[in-house]
Amino acid sequence: MVSKLKKNYRRYLFLIPLVLFIADYLLIVNGWMKIIDQFVFESLRFFASDQLKEIFKIITNLGSFWGILIVIFLVFLVNRKVSYICLGASIIQTSLNRVIKAIVRRPRPNVDVFIRESNFSFPSGHAMAITCLYGLLIYYLYKSEIRYRKLLIVICVLIIVLVSLSRVYLGVHYFSDIIGGILLSSSLVLYISDIPSCQA
Repeated sequence: MVSKLKKNYRRYLFLIPLVLFIADYLLIVNGWMKIIDQFVFESLRFFASDQLKEIFKIITNLGSFWGILIVIFLVFLVNRKVSYICLGASIIQTSLNRVIKAIVRRPRPNVDVFIRESNFSFPSGHAMAITCLYGLLIYYLYKSEIRYRKLLIVICVLIIVLVSLSRVYLGVHYFSDIIGGILLSSSLVLYISDIPSCQA
């Protein structure tokens, strides 16, 4: 009985971040995230320097197309099944991101940017990509018995956080874009991890 309840709970766990994603969107539409977005941006820019700008430019590339593809290839060398799942999930999240951006059409921040982006702002593509890939890696590492798995999980979490922060610091996203991207990909990761053929 307990096992069945636990299984049913896991099945619908993905709905929690999905509902929070919708809430984030509604807060944005109603203008209730403006103060928070401005506060986070100004807080990060308080530490602005040429050195930090260059560091974040490097970090943000971890969430780029090639940054994601290289990591998936490295995973392929270790575990083909996991790499295929990560690749499939990355394709899904990319498609989802483009569709939502085209529907919402939120403009990029009107601030002094350190890099240029041409498409829309919500949700953050980098935040979605990095959360999807490294979120799945965290799941599979947690289920594995490999050495240093705890250290690798911490590294994965740090990469998600740093890439996400880099997008706000570089002026290409609002904080609420980042939150939306993380929540939507978290929902996808939880959904995929509950599919029997994708479980570790």
